[in-house]
Formats: sequence, C-alpha cells, structure tokens
Amino acid sequence: MILSQKLSTFRSSFQFKLLLRFTLFAAAITVLCVTLFVIYQIKEDKRHVSEQLRLEARTLASSIRLPLYAENMELLDWYARETLRLPGIRCVEIVGGNGKLQVKVPALPPAGEELIVEGAQVRTLPLHLSQDQSLEAAAGDRIGEVRLYRGTDDLWQAGRRLAWYSCLLAFGCWLLVSFSCCLLLRRVTASFNSLMRGLKNVHGGDYVSRIAVTSDDEPGRASASVNELAESLRQREEENRRLHRELLASMDFEIASKRQLVSINADLEKEIAERSRARQELKNLVEQLPLGIIWSDDDGAIEYLNAFVAQRIGYRDARNVDEWLSRVCPDPCYRDRVAAQRCAAIAGWERDNQVTFYEVKALCSDGSQRQLNCSNQRSGSRTVDIVIDLTDRELLQQQIVRNQKLESIGVLAGGIAHNFNNALTGVLGYISFAKKYLDQSHAAHPLLLHAEKATLRAAGFANQLLSFAKGGAPLRKAVPVARIVEESVQLATSGSNVTAAVELPADLPPVYVDDGQMRQAFNCICINAVQAMPDGGMLTVTGRSVASAHEGFPAPLCGSYVELSFRDQGCGIRDEDKSNIFTPYFTTKAELGTGLGLATVHSIITRHDGAITFDTALGRGTTFTLYLPVFSTEAQPQQQPAKPLTAAAILGRGVLVMDDEEMIRNLAIQVLSSQGYRVTVCANGEEAAALYGDAYRSGTPFLAAILDLTVACGSGGKEAARQILAIDPQARLIVSSGYSNDIVMNRYREYGFCAASPKPYDAHELFRLLKELAAQG
Repeated sequence: MILSQKLSTFRSSFQFKLLLRFTLFAAAITVLCVTLFVIYQIKEDKRHVSEQLRLEARTLASSIRLPLYAENMELLDWYARETLRLPGIRCVEIVGGNGKLQVKVPALPPAGEELIVEGAQVRTLPLHLSQDQSLEAAAGDRIGEVRLYRGTDDLWQAGRRLAWYSCLLAFGCWLLVSFSCCLLLRRVTASFNSLMRGLKNVHGGDYVSRIAVTSDDEPGRASASVNELAESLRQREEENRRLHRELLASMDFEIASKRQLVSINADLEKEIAERSRARQELKNLVEQLPLGIIWSDDDGAIEYLNAFVAQRIGYRDARNVDEWLSRVCPDPCYRDRVAAQRCAAIAGWERDNQVTFYEVKALCSDGSQRQLNCSNQRSGSRTVDIVIDLTDRELLQQQIVRNQKLESIGVLAGGIAHNFNNALTGVLGYISFAKKYLDQSHAAHPLLLHAEKATLRAAGFANQLLSFAKGGAPLRKAVPVARIVEESVQLATSGSNVTAAVELPADLPPVYVDDGQMRQAFNCICINAVQAMPDGGMLTVTGRSVASAHEGFPAPLCGSYVELSFRDQGCGIRDEDKSNIFTPYFTTKAELGTGLGLATVHSIITRHDGAITFDTALGRGTTFTLYLPVFSTEAQPQQQPAKPLTAAAILGRGVLVMDDEEMIRNLAIQVLSSQGYRVTVCANGEEAAALYGDAYRSGTPFLAAILDLTVACGSGGKEAARQILAIDPQARLIVSSGYSNDIVMNRYREYGFCAASPKPYDAHELFRLLKELAAQG
C-alpha cells in the first residue's frame, strides 16, 4: 500500500513527467538519426559499387577493343569469363557495333536478384590527341558495347549488418542519455527541495536560498520566472551542443569527401597509365601481326608501316604511297590499275564502311614475287592499307591440285602396269620356254635373247609406273640416309664431268623408308642433275635434322624429319614448265626422257609421308629439297617361318595355279608339265580353295599353290590363302602379282605365304621357287 502510494506520487511528480518526455524525445531523435545514417550509408555503398562497376566496364572495353574488331569470339569469351571472376559480377555481355550480341556469360543471369547494370562503349583508339582534349572525348568510332551485371546481395547484407550494429549503438546511447537525464532530473529535483527548504529559511530570514514554486502567487510566479530563465539558459546550452555536434559531423563529411576525391584521382591516374601501356602494347601487337599495315595521311605520305611489310616486301624507305606502289608494281599499266582499285576501295569505305579486297602481284625488294590481298580503311584523316600475303596459300593450292592429279594418274597407272605385267608374264614365259628347245647355236636363239631383254625392259617401265601407283606400299625400316645418298651420287656422276660434294653431318639420324624405293628416288634426282649440266658443274647435297616446332614445313608435315637438298648448276626450269614438273609423261628431254622420273620420285616421297619441293631459276640451276621422316623405335611385326616341305619326290606331285589370265594358266601347264609336275589351274580364289580341299581330303595334297594376288572376278590370292590355310595349316603357298610393290608381296609371310614371285616371271623362276620349297625339307 505504501509502495503504491509512493509510485503514484512519483508518477504525478514533475520529475517523472520531465524524465518521460525527455527520454521519449531522445528515443525519437536516436531512431531518426540511425535511420538517416543507414539509408545514407546504403546509398553511398551503391554509388561506390556503381562507380567501381563502371570502371571495370571501361577496363574490359579497353581490353577487348582489338578482339572485338577482329571478331575473335574465342578471345572475347575468354575476357568475359575472366571478368566474371571479379567479386559480385553475375553476367557479362559484349555487343558488336551492329548491335548483335557477341558474347553473354552466363547465357541466363540469375533470376530473383536485383542487379546493378553498368556499360561502356568500345571505340577505336584515337590516332591524334591534342593537349586540351581528353582521351574519352577524342575516342574513335564505336565498334561495340560492354555491359556488366553486378548483384546487390552483398550490399543488402552489409546494410542489414550496419542497421543491426547502428540499432545496438543507438540503444546503448539512448540508455546512456536516459540514465544521464535521470541523474540530471534528480539533481534538479534536489534543487527544488532545496528551494522549499529555502522558503523555510526565507520565512526564517534566509533570502539567499531559493524558493520553490508551490503556488500561483507573486513569489511563486517570481520563482517560476527564475526557474524559466534557468531552463531557458539550459535549453540554449543544449542547442549550442547540438549545433556543435552537427558542425563536427559536417566537418567529418567534408574530410571523407576529400579522401574519396583523392582516391578517385588516383584511380584516374592509374587508368591513364594503363591506357598508355595498352596503347604501347597495341603498337607492339601491330608490329607482330601476320599481315601488313601501312598508315598514310591525306597527301599520301607514309607515317607508319609495320615489320611485316618491311620484312616480306621491303621498300621501308619509301616516303609516300605512290613511290611504294611504283616499286611494288614497276609496270605502269598494272600500277595504274592497282591505284584505281585502291581508290575505289577507299571510296567504298567512306561511302558505306564496306571493305573491298583486291589482289596485287608485288615485286619485293629481294627480287621475288608475292601474291598479295589488299584492302583499305579510313580512320580519321589517315588511310590504312591492310596487306595479306597469299603466296604460301597459292603454293599450297597448287600442291594439292598436283597431288590430286598424281593420285588419279597413279590409280590408272597401277591398273595399266598390272595388266601389262600379266601380259609380259606370258610373253617372257613362252620366250624362256622356247629357249629350252633351241640350242645356243640355233639362229633363233639370239633373237629370243633380244626379245627377252626387250620384255624385261618393258617390265622395268611397268615397275616405274607402279612406283607412283596407289598400290605400291613401301617396305619401311630404319635406313642410314648418308650411305644411300653417297652411292646414288657416285653412280650418277661416274663417267661424267660433274663434280659432286656431299655435305651431310655425322649425327644425321636414320630415316624410316624403303631402301630400294629411296635409292630409285635419289638415283633419278642425281641423274637429272647430271643431265642438266652437260658441260660440267657442281652437284651439292646437304642435309640437316629439322622439326615442325621450329621450321616452316610444307603442309601437312608435322614431326621430326631429315631435310636433304640436291643443288645443281644446270640450266634451270622454265616458268611455264614448273607446274608440270611432277606430272607423269611430261618431259623436256624428247630423246632421253620418259616423263616418269620426277613423277616417280614425287610418288615415292609422298608415300613415305614426306614432301618434296624445288627452287629454280633459269640459267642458275635447280635445288630439290626432300623431307623424310626420322625413324622412331616401334614394335615391328614378327615374321613366322614357313613350315618346310618334307623331303619327297617332286615328280608326279601336284601344283595348283590360280590366275585370271588364260595365257598365264596355259604357260604354267606347259612349263611345269615339262618338268614332271601335275598341274591343276583355276581362275579365282573360290575355285582354288575348293580344288585344294578336294585334293587334301582325298589324300593327294598339292606340293604347292601359286596364287594370283589380284583377279578381275571373284576373290584374289589373299582371300584364297586364308581359306586354304583353314583347310591345311601346313599348305605351301606362293603369291604372284603384277603389283610387284604391293605390301602383300613385301610381307608375304604375314599373310601365310611361303614365297613371292612378282610378274613377269619366267620358267626358271618357277622352277627355282619349287626347288627351294622342296630343298627346305
């Protein structure tokens, strides 16, 4: 009861009323200040993030200027993904000059999140910047735009965290102020109590003491006036304090603004330095471009040309475009036509920004000619000439066309040589068979010898055809190339007045080639060189190891090769004959040449995964350069030895002959029957397998089977051998073919054959093979 009365008395007291009003006022002021501070800080954070995002967009725009201009999508995508790694970046868009979206990473920005979007235009660099003009104001043509999307989740999280800390701080300040007010009011109340006690003292005669106002009389009103004056003075002091706090806050804000301005100035200086460095890097990049760049002013004076033009074409000392064109195009009529095309290209660019290309056959400062593809653009007051060297591409196209022609002719030549060898087999066989019935003193014997030599010569021509035919697969192995080169050079130059010099390093690695075919190629090149120097001269052979990682190889070579150069001092090759030098049957030696030599060389080198090129000048000689693959150790297939024939009588034993040529079958019957063999013939692999199976099952197997590799109708010798070996794994098979360079003929044991006999063969060859099989037992 007493406590309730005390509380009621306290609530109705002036002290409680004043404390309640002051604490509520302090709480309202605190909430207002905290709210304004949090809102202001969030806005400042957003503005700072937007400014930072704008600087990042400008930096990206400056970085992608050249890739966007060249439409290098791969590099643009790389720059976009690198920018996406920056904190807060959600999406990067790169738009071309025509408004088309070039790159967007990721394809769909995250949904449900407020994004800050800032962009920057990509413009060409200014070619001329005055002292009173900023870099942005002097920017060139717009070539695209960059847009960056930044998320705001981190900003909202920071804002919520700031609001929470501010509320805690404000609540603490409010408690402190309320506690201070309570103490102050307690002191004020104590003064009032003192005044009341003073009234008693005044009533007792003490006029110095303060009198508390307890009534509305004159003394009370006086005391109230004094109290009001004191309260007024107190309020003015509070106002001064508030103004002082606001002044301090304004000063802090000015200091923070100056610091931010200093930071922005530092960022601008850094950006200017980066742009200067980017300009220098761009100039270095232009110097390393694989195309020519020439800048000239409106009067045609050349202001700059890059290293590509100086190294590939020359004439770096030319002062203007007209002088440069007069050296590149010495023919006046052709130069006027090129100048007209250049003017038309410049006019087309100025009219509708359309790039026009035109070709120029340029005479370089070293005397060589190059095929150029040129275009022109305008940039401010300058004209930019862009020069692309198409010489290597033209040579590659010529090589591709030549390879296609050789491949087509090679297929035809292989078929012709195969049929030719089949026909020569009959001719040579019957000649050899006829010689057995004639004594050497007979008048027809020398004639048969001449016919036999002519037939063998025709077979040599057929083998030349097969050398560049598609079916002539080389039997490759590790070969020391120096030994073959020296033997070929010595063979070609012996008996001539040509001096040879072989300059091959001792550490030259072995090459992975067919020994016989490579000898044929080297012999052909050396013989051509000797024939090109009828009055004598020097044949020089040099070599070195090269790799595609450091050398410019003819397409499509890649890896490690041995480069061999055969250089003669002969008459050279005319320009009109250069395109046909590897064409079969093309020759400039009407009496001595067949037109198959260099075609055969080209086919052999190509089939060995190599390349051959030549460099010639009329009256100054020719250099043939060969690229041969270096041998690398790899697993080689192991050859299984054939099952030897057991010792048995040859006479009366059966021999199976499979060939699609009737003349060869008749020859085999006559030749082998004359030696006591029992001969069975057939035309295809199916018949051969059936005949062999019947003989094997009847207990009278064949001594051997001679199988033609390629037949016109039905399966050939390889399929027939597979079927026969399935019947009799001990079968003795001899493969025969007009494709003497076929891989089966070179690796016959891998396909189940015991021996190989290339066509044309004679009677003695057949007897030798059968006797060898018999002798193995």
